[in-house]
Amino acid sequence: MTQLLSLFSQIFGNQTKSSDLEQYINSHNPNSHQQVERLTRDYLYCTINGGEL
Repeated sequence: MTQLLSLFSQIFGNQTKSSDLEQYINSHNPNSHQQVERLTRDYLYCTINGGEL
């Protein structure tokens, strides 16, 4: 998980905060890697496009 957050920080710079992404994912209690990927996609899409989570 830490490597994934680090990668997103490198790619998106200040557009996302790792702690916010981590809190968002943890708040949904994902049970699988696929759920983490979906939550990450949703979070990044909303963050970049200014949508609501």
